[in-house]
Amino acid sequence: MTKPESRLTLITSSHRRSVLAALGALGTALATPAARAQSAWPAGKPIRLVIPSGPGGGADIFSRFMAEWLSKELGTNVVVDNKPGATGLVATAEVARAAPDGYTLLVSFTAATVANKLLMLKPPVDPLYDITPIARIGGGGGNMIVVNPDLPVKNFKELVELAKTRKDMSYASWGIGSGGHLVMEGLENQAGVKFNHVPYKTVSQIPPDVISGVIPIATIDSATPMPFIRSGRLRPIGTLSLERLPQIPDVPTLNEQGYKVDAIPWYGMFGPKGLPRDIVERLNVTVNRWMTLPETVEFMNQKQNQSAPKPLSIPEFERVIQSDLVSWKRLIDLAGVKPE
Repeated sequence: MTKPESRLTLITSSHRRSVLAALGALGTALATPAARAQSAWPAGKPIRLVIPSGPGGGADIFSRFMAEWLSKELGTNVVVDNKPGATGLVATAEVARAAPDGYTLLVSFTAATVANKLLMLKPPVDPLYDITPIARIGGGGGNMIVVNPDLPVKNFKELVELAKTRKDMSYASWGIGSGGHLVMEGLENQAGVKFNHVPYKTVSQIPPDVISGVIPIATIDSATPMPFIRSGRLRPIGTLSLERLPQIPDVPTLNEQGYKVDAIPWYGMFGPKGLPRDIVERLNVTVNRWMTLPETVEFMNQKQNQSAPKPLSIPEFERVIQSDLVSWKRLIDLAGVKPE
């Protein structure tokens, strides 16, 4: 594993160059006139759900469960296409440059949309204005902090005290500028300690390394580590949610432990800019109906470790995004991060 740097800026020059290289053709693609949607959408043509994370993570599990139901409901095959990289910008660009015909959609999360908008002065793809909000499809469960069980801490306050005596402690997140990275930066500033950040490409790579002791700490989504928590191979020490999570009710939130966390992540569905309103509205109604199904509520609770969120109309989801621009800006300012 690459030796962790003592201090990481969120968007380094090399990181920006890699993003620009990956998205080099985007500007030309976005300038292409919008294609007309087929009147008979979906007409049996496969629909692709692009997600900004690799196989096995919370977003991947969530999207595949939803895609199976959407395939039956829409009468056409809905497939998941994993496009990790650049904290969500690779997947966002894939959808932004697609024809706005309803056959390429994005399932993304807050860090890949709101946070990216705030972290880059001139993003190669604007994660808010180059895509069309369709529906919020999950959220409120937040993320969590987990540690190797051999680490002698039971909560985040104890981890802070340990970090004051050990200067070599590192934590993993799913990338530079990810929600997990931003929250830890903010927590470090509140606690007056510093951990070394080791960014991973995908969430699913993190648990094995924490379990084996390669890295002792991780910020991670609320779904991926649950099998390892149940088996005792990972220990949760705090959740980044507004309320305690249903599967681990004995684990206090970071707010309960005295650390302010008000930037709560969500999953959302988006389409290319210019996606016809009738398609957007049909998808919003369809996804909202899926979220109220008993099997979805059970899945959210058992697999995603969160309650199924209240279905939102398109304007309501747009207002959530605008509100989160404010709350995530506070988090970024607290973390002492400057957009580049």
